[in-house]
Amino acid sequence: MENLVEIRDLFVRFNLKEGTVRAVNGVSLDIAPNRTIGVVGESGCGKTIMARTMMLILPPGGEIVSGSVRLAPREPDGEPCEIAALNPKGRRIQQIRGAEIAMIFQEPMTSLSPVHTVGNQIAESVRLHQKVSRREARDRAIEMLRLCGVPNAQTRVDSYPHELSGGLRQRSMIAKALSCRPRLLIADEPTTALDVTIQAQILNLVEKLQKELGMAVMMITHDLGVIAETADEVAVMYLGRIVEQAMVKNIFDCPKHPYTLGLLRSIPRIGKGNLERLASIPGSVPDPFTVLPGCPFHPRCDRMIQGACDRNPPPGLTEIEPGHHVACHLYDRRTPAGQSSGKAGAQQ
Repeated sequence: MENLVEIRDLFVRFNLKEGTVRAVNGVSLDIAPNRTIGVVGESGCGKTIMARTMMLILPPGGEIVSGSVRLAPREPDGEPCEIAALNPKGRRIQQIRGAEIAMIFQEPMTSLSPVHTVGNQIAESVRLHQKVSRREARDRAIEMLRLCGVPNAQTRVDSYPHELSGGLRQRSMIAKALSCRPRLLIADEPTTALDVTIQAQILNLVEKLQKELGMAVMMITHDLGVIAETADEVAVMYLGRIVEQAMVKNIFDCPKHPYTLGLLRSIPRIGKGNLERLASIPGSVPDPFTVLPGCPFHPRCDRMIQGACDRNPPPGLTEIEPGHHVACHLYDRRTPAGQSSGKAGAQQ
């Protein structure tokens, strides 16, 4: 395997009393070693569920219907691990969680135990994966807190989460996630509920630790500013699907999918004036229990093709430029609009 993680045609469903929620609908994604991939999209588009599937920590009612999630071996001659086929309570996935793939959850106050000190929680992760004494685990916890920029780490290690500020709680969560030096760090909205100064510190910390520890990072966010600062590659998700994927420069300089264009138009820009209204994407994300015919974005799309977008689902990700993939009828050569787009691209 050239990639650290390879996801292929992943489908995840939630069978609830109200109906079936199709949280992840045929996602394929590659995560390269020592790189940062950003996953962006509105709330409810399936970003977090896709990430949780990689660690088999789905909420109650969730199940993997089909697809593959392969993790590359540590040794060059080892065999890849098929995560999707593992028992969620089995020993192998417990070895992967924390040691191979770690996650920073959205809200550190609810993710950290309120009745245990942050040092105990970090040391527990260390002792779960490594054969060390309690004293060695505590020393590792202090070391990780210090590495993550927590002042007075020897004192803070005995603090409870409610005794720490929001920024220190987030740093403690990062220290816990990195305590076993994983190969992939999933950062799920790591700057939620933090002011902009602390946000910048946390993002700089993740980038610094990535270089020091040599790990890959999946940055999940709805903030395109965070993506622009941190990611090497971007995957844009909508209603459980990846609709566009490219290097971060291509996404910002030459976006192709109408949904990506809408997201970029909604960003405030310097020099536009404070009286100009921000552009918005009309409508809202469809009800998760509803299966729309055709492209799921067509009710909100200002470039919808009658008879195509409202009837047939778009093709899978199509490479329209080297390294730039889009799932849209506008770039499908089987439709008139796609043919014209292809000719225009050839002329350019």
